[in-house]
Amino acid sequence: MKTKTLSIAALLLLGAVVFGGCSAKKLPFDYDLSYDTQKLVSFTPEAEKEAMPDPLNSERIKEAIERGLFEKGYEEASALGDFTVRYGMKIYKNRPSPITFGIGLGGISGNFGGSVSTSITPKHDEISLFIRMVDPKTKKVFWSSCVTKKWDGSDPAKREEIIDEAVRQMLQYFPKRGRKEVLQ
Repeated sequence: MKTKTLSIAALLLLGAVVFGGCSAKKLPFDYDLSYDTQKLVSFTPEAEKEAMPDPLNSERIKEAIERGLFEKGYEEASALGDFTVRYGMKIYKNRPSPITFGIGLGGISGNFGGSVSTSITPKHDEISLFIRMVDPKTKKVFWSSCVTKKWDGSDPAKREEIIDEAVRQMLQYFPKRGRKEVLQ
């Protein structure tokens, strides 16, 4: 009986350690602590030519960035802005889906049983979108973000929805106009 209790406790502890490491959420951005974003008013969008699969998706990303920055109080510059927003997207075909892992424990009438299962789902396409805020004078990146999303390239409306969500997810951490702090 004591051995069964120790086995159950060991399995529960192992499960907590394995799944506890997965619960920490990595924020999808990085920034230069010393850069003062309070002075920023206007931006200039600029596509990274090496990371742009086609002009339609480039335009979708640009429009999503503009909407996101307008909501934060920034203006698009007619010439060179206070900061340049460089953006790009890469498509990865036939990416393997994550493997799922489960542990089951049970007992009845003094007996104990357990199981371990795994499953692999079909492959899918993914996109990786990035945004880099660059000081136009020094050419140094002061804020950057990257998000990877499952990609459905079969429908233009679905493409736009995926891009809008990815850009919104990244820009939610960029400070509003006139503020220095980055939300976490």
